Amino acid sequence: MGEFRTTRGEAPPATRRESNWRRLWLLVMGGVGLCLMVGLGFVIKVPRRVIATGYVTTSEYAEVRPPVVGMVSAILAATGDKVKQGDLLVQLDNSEAKAQLEAARSQVDKAEAEIARRTAGIAEEKRLLTEGIALARLRLQYATSRLARTRELLAKGLAAGSALEDDQLKEELARAELQSLLNQDLGMYDRDLAVFRRELEVRRDDVRQAEGALRLREVRAPIAGQLLRYEFVIGELVRPETVLLEVFGGDRQVLKLRVRERDAAKIAVGAPYQALLTPYHTLIRTWFDGKVEFLRDVIQTEGQTSYRVAYCSFNSGPFVVAPGTTAEARLSCGSVPFWIFLFGLD
Repeated sequence: MGEFRTTRGEAPPATRRESNWRRLWLLVMGGVGLCLMVGLGFVIKVPRRVIATGYVTTSEYAEVRPPVVGMVSAILAATGDKVKQGDLLVQLDNSEAKAQLEAARSQVDKAEAEIARRTAGIAEEKRLLTEGIALARLRLQYATSRLARTRELLAKGLAAGSALEDDQLKEELARAELQSLLNQDLGMYDRDLAVFRRELEVRRDDVRQAEGALRLREVRAPIAGQLLRYEFVIGELVRPETVLLEVFGGDRQVLKLRVRERDAAKIAVGAPYQALLTPYHTLIRTWFDGKVEFLRDVIQTEGQTSYRVAYCSFNSGPFVVAPGTTAEARLSCGSVPFWIFLFGLD
């Protein structure tokens, strides 16, 4: 090979060996850099959050549903009303139940009147029986005395034998009559009354059942609190699965969130959250925070979505947050390496 000469002072070109070493050095440094980047991607942790939606409620909460299928005849409460436990909120049509109750009470009145009549009749029969026994004893006593006198007269020859036979027959008849009265079963009166009393209890059971059916036509507040009424009108047919009202009670508020089933396993009790309430979803966002206090084990479904319900602590701070205010929350569930987060492998 010839020598490379220059008159302008340029550096001589790299030799083949130097070029090979340079390429090798670049590959090594690139590999080291790639390894460092991949390693850092697994070392650097990214907070993992789960999005959930829900609404603000209270520590005591109840959904009000009709006990039976029925038509609404009166609405006695409105949204914002404060009620006590047991207050009547909605009246279902009860005309048929009232008619059944009146019929059952009428049967009770008839049964009570029959017992009173029968009791008076039994008392009269017992009185007559007592008097009949007393008279029968007197007849027997008289017949016995007369039979004794007739025997004395017959022994003296002052009476005929036929008279003795007549007196003996009368004495036997009087004795048989008394014995017949004494043999009457007084227990039959008690048994008769027992039958009527059992019948009366059956009628009273019918009244209690009719009263229960009438109470089922009344929709009452299960707890004390403030009402939120759903849309329904007088004359509408409602069913036990229909939510008519919600009652918010208790002394503190909670945030009730729906967590998708696939994300629920990532959430644990005590996990913090940040929530954005709909009224405060403005240019200047106000975030509310708290922690998960309880996770229901039951998986619920709504349409094609399955979810678990999480109950979280909630502090409204200086704001007045009405129960039922909807919210979107970000639940923290630890952290994952950057690459896992980036490619959605968690």
